[in-house]
Amino acid sequence: MTRPVAAGLAGAIAAVFAIGFLAEPLRGAGWFWETGNALGFLALAGILFQMIPMPRGGPVRRHEVLGYWILATALAHAFWFLAGDGTVRFYLLPGAPFYMWLGLAALLLLAVLSVLARMPDRRRVHQNYRGFRKTHRWLGQAVVVTAALHVVLSGFYLPRWWQAALLVALAVLCMAGRRLWARLPPPGAASPASYLAAGALAGAAFVLIRNLAP
Repeated sequence: MTRPVAAGLAGAIAAVFAIGFLAEPLRGAGWFWETGNALGFLALAGILFQMIPMPRGGPVRRHEVLGYWILATALAHAFWFLAGDGTVRFYLLPGAPFYMWLGLAALLLLAVLSVLARMPDRRRVHQNYRGFRKTHRWLGQAVVVTAALHVVLSGFYLPRWWQAALLVALAVLCMAGRRLWARLPPPGAASPASYLAAGALAGAAFVLIRNLAP
């Protein structure tokens, strides 16, 4: 893994978790709750990193495999609460908070995005690579929007408006900052091992600080 890749991935993960610490960083809700939401933050960070444009002919296979691990992390975030908290199922019934429907939409869109990027499914849906790339990016942006709104509107870790503004700004930068990224060394695609290692460190800090701090 090259230095730009390591810096880009670690930067995305650190930025997402740091935004959640900027207000009331020591207020915890218990080991179970923090662990489940650490998985959600890690999934969001991975999604944002994947939105940074790769150079043509870049490590597409690594980008694809990392996407599967991000989807697995998002699924783990969702099923963590469903398996361990019986009240969560009521948030999937009619009348549930809008941010919960946004989270479900983000998860479904991410699954569709991952499936349609696989060969040979990609060739069945798209006649050429240009069409696939355009659709893939639009779906990715839809995932970012719904996932970011899920986090912002829930208000669990972003109680201040400026925290929400920072997360939105980070998402916009990853999606639309092509001119900026063109001036920097391309981050390429990270390996699943680096994603899991950086995520484990960030997640452990997130859980421990909120539950062990006096």
